[in-house]
Amino acid sequence: MHLTAAHWVYAAFVLIVIVTMSMRRDALIPCIAGAFILGWIITGSPLGAIETVFKSSVIATRELLDIILVISIIVGLATGLEAIGAEQLMVAPARKLMKSPQVAFWVIGMVMLIASYFLWPSPATALVGAVLVPAAASVRLPPISTAVAMNIFGHGIALSTDYVIQGAPNISAKAANLPVESVMLSGIPLIITMSAVTVTASFLVARRDIARAEAGERAQETTPKDADDSAVAIERPGEGADASLAVPAEPETLARVAAFVVPVAYLLIVVALIAFRIRGGEATAIIGGVTLLLLSVFTLINNGADGFDLITEHLIKGFSFGMKIFTPVIFIASFFYLGSPDIAQQVFGNGARGLLFDLAGALSNVLPLNRISVGLMETIIGGVVGLVGSGFSGLPLTGSLAGAFASVSGLKAGTIAALGQIATVWVGGGCIIPWGVVPVAAICRVSPQELAVKNFVPVLLGLAATTLVAIIFM
Repeated sequence: MHLTAAHWVYAAFVLIVIVTMSMRRDALIPCIAGAFILGWIITGSPLGAIETVFKSSVIATRELLDIILVISIIVGLATGLEAIGAEQLMVAPARKLMKSPQVAFWVIGMVMLIASYFLWPSPATALVGAVLVPAAASVRLPPISTAVAMNIFGHGIALSTDYVIQGAPNISAKAANLPVESVMLSGIPLIITMSAVTVTASFLVARRDIARAEAGERAQETTPKDADDSAVAIERPGEGADASLAVPAEPETLARVAAFVVPVAYLLIVVALIAFRIRGGEATAIIGGVTLLLLSVFTLINNGADGFDLITEHLIKGFSFGMKIFTPVIFIASFFYLGSPDIAQQVFGNGARGLLFDLAGALSNVLPLNRISVGLMETIIGGVVGLVGSGFSGLPLTGSLAGAFASVSGLKAGTIAALGQIATVWVGGGCIIPWGVVPVAAICRVSPQELAVKNFVPVLLGLAATTLVAIIFM
């Protein structure tokens, strides 16, 4: 296989991007520069290079637009439910289950998991933190253990699978030229392994911390007194300590209705998607459409004629969040998508080669691409690109590598892509990177560094076990 100057430039910029991310820097400038130089080499014109930078970004935006829209709309719904007062009611029943710190760990984790699947981890963090963190403190679950449960279940399990909104698998699948259901189904044994190992290890650590707290042997930041202080710290203005542990005495009728209708609506969506085998873009469209209708109806009922203006404010907040998350993803994806033959042909015309696929083929002649080497490389690269602190910005690379490795090794692209997705999201999505765990650390009143240290060993054990399982299933 003959490699051209474009192949070597592409390979050089892939390495530059990995190094940039490992240094905790955004990789947009290297990706834009890489697209520019590639465009110049392939088109032979500086004008063609400039056009390549913009066209690749447009195509990447078009590929990701549906998931950007649905996530933005869902966050908009979350702000609307918060205005109504329904968010707290939706998770309030879970507080009744917290009979001990050990039980509280699992309750917070499971509520965070469910909320993250339907609302995404960032809105779910605020929701669970406002309602359940004070309740966990009341049964003497150390704040650090509360934070670990929220991280592992929300930013780990939920975000790395993303079965409902399908943001992560969509990005991985598009980069690997696969149907989204292929990545999702292939990832099931991997995420079961990752979840079982990580959650078990985290709970064992939490039990040790709970025992120390109960015996009065913990350090000051994790003593029962601090747990009480953390509960007070997150109270809303004008509320006392007792009020922070209870649902408002007389919630509005609309809040009660919304707290019931919204979860039931999403549950029915999931049932319908499974029953009618709806996947990919159609599933995303149904979720987005129902979410937008729910937001519209409840905003109008709650605000009357003012709802015509307020719904815009809710959506603006949602889209501000969505674009904040996806802006780096778009420009990083615009470069890595150029390594795929399908996207390259949309940018450069018919006959354009898949640079990354060609490079993988050349690599197989130097380094045998077998189950073990591919599995280790995918996990390591996924973890490295996750160091930037974004769970999604590395997915175009891991997805593209999965497609390239599979094309020349005969291994299962879906399994490789799912492995890279898990490694990238668990590392960068908010589990073991200190600057990625700040939201959970802040709402639980613990140190981000301490939280990252608590998560490190369980996540590392989980990644090792998951890589082994992926090697078997490839």
